Formats: sequence, structure tokens, C-alpha cells
Amino acid sequence: MSTEFGSGRLPYARTRDPRARDPTLLERARRLTRAVPLAVACRQTAAHVWGLRALPCNTREDDWPVQIVAPAHLARPDCVTHLGHLPERDVTHHRGVRVTTPDRTALDCARWLPKLDAVAALDQFLRRGVDLDVLLRQATGFWRLRDTLCLADPGAASPRESWLRVILVDGGLPRPATQIRVPLTGGRVAYLDLGWEQYRLAVEYDGRAHHTSPTDRGRDEFRRQELCCHGWRVIAVGRDVIPAHTSHLLETVANALIECGWQPTPQETLRILRQIRTTRRRPSP
Repeated sequence: MSTEFGSGRLPYARTRDPRARDPTLLERARRLTRAVPLAVACRQTAAHVWGLRALPCNTREDDWPVQIVAPAHLARPDCVTHLGHLPERDVTHHRGVRVTTPDRTALDCARWLPKLDAVAALDQFLRRGVDLDVLLRQATGFWRLRDTLCLADPGAASPRESWLRVILVDGGLPRPATQIRVPLTGGRVAYLDLGWEQYRLAVEYDGRAHHTSPTDRGRDEFRRQELCCHGWRVIAVGRDVIPAHTSHLLETVANALIECGWQPTPQETLRILRQIRTTRRRPSP
């Protein structure tokens, strides 16, 4: 399936009338698929229609083009056309938009998006009931697609948690479990973002939404002190760490796992060291 770009770039830029409200991505997708026979919203646009957080970080939905599959190129500045034809089983209607089904959208995201974004989208689809086994059966013969699918986990509560898990696994660390249940005193329960129960080590993502105010920080500190009393070590990861400081993150978590009892093989150690060196050489985003 080939691609043509209506404006030559993605995302696109539009001239705005400051007095008018820009139509949302959903509204633009609805208008376009109603106006153009056989046009089907796809990829991140389709994921957005299904209610997922799938657009790149710091991207306004007003600036994101409507991505469609269509048999012919649409010469529109607000549209990206992927030339092709979809079987009927992969097309449905949702919120007034002709759109790829959740299964097809999940597969398209897994195939075409960068790995971190692909897994973040997959995690959200799994949380909404998409069956990973069904996706894997449809991906037979595509080993890279299957590798991406196998990284998915419905336990991720945010895209950045998905990123964090993929970075650790790609870095050569044991795959962490998600939403680890830890009983606390008084019948209370804590759920850890991800970690290794065998080693009583957890890694949690502290985003801006719920971890920035003094009250939030105080609550986090009290919770982690209590977890420490129950034998858990918690590594907090801020928004500025991923993906800008991946090498330091891998080194910190790998050393903590070893201190907690993990014994990597020589091959695993070499893989981790190679990944740390590789990420150090990458320019910061």
C-alpha cells in the first residue's frame, strides 16, 4: 500500500481565522469520509476516532491531517492518502466516520508507527477488548509485526508507561509485569505500574497530570515509604527521562535488579551494555 501526502508533510499547517473555531480531527474525518466515496479513516486518525491517545506527543489534533485509505489520491492539504482498497470486514462506522475496525486499526498502528507509539496504541486497544491472539493470527508470516504485537500489555495505564516498558525490554532486562497488586495495612492495596515481584522491585512513571503538585508529591512519598516497609524498592521515572535519558534509566534499573537478586547471563549482560552504549550515542529528541 503506497502513500501520498496531500501537503507534502505530516503534520500539516493551516491558516486559521482567529475568530473561528477549528474543526476537530473527528469532525474533519467525519466530513471527509462522508464526502468521498470509499475513503476510510485509518492509522492514528482511526485510533483517535476510537478514542485512543495515539497522536505524537505535543501534537495538536487541529494540526494532524486526516489519514485515509482510498483508491485514488485526494489533493487536499488536510489529508494524507494511503492508496489501496480495504476488504469489507476491515471497515465499519463509528461516531459518524467510515473507519477501519479496531482490529485493523491496531494492526496498522503496529505495522506503520514507530515501536514506542505502536505499542502504546496496542496497549490501549487491548484495554478496550481487542484480542491479542486474533491479531497474532492475522500477523502470521510478518515476524517484525509479531514482535511488536508480543510487546503489548493491557496493564499499561498511559502511553508513557507503555514506552517505559518497551525501553526496559528492548534494553535487555527481564520483561516486567504490569499493575502489580501489593496488599498494604488496613486492607488497602497498592498497584505498581510495572516491576518484578520476584525481586520486589518496581518502576513507576510519574507524569505531569497526577504527580506534580506538592500534595501529589507528598502522597507519592508516603506511598513509596509504605511500600519500602513492605519490602519493595520503587524507582520513579519522570516525564523528562523518557526517551531523552534512556541510557541512564537502563543502567539504574539494571543495577537495581542485580542488587535485588537478579543474575543476568553473560549474554544478557553484553546485550544490556550494548544498548546502554547505543542509547548514549543517540541525540536527544
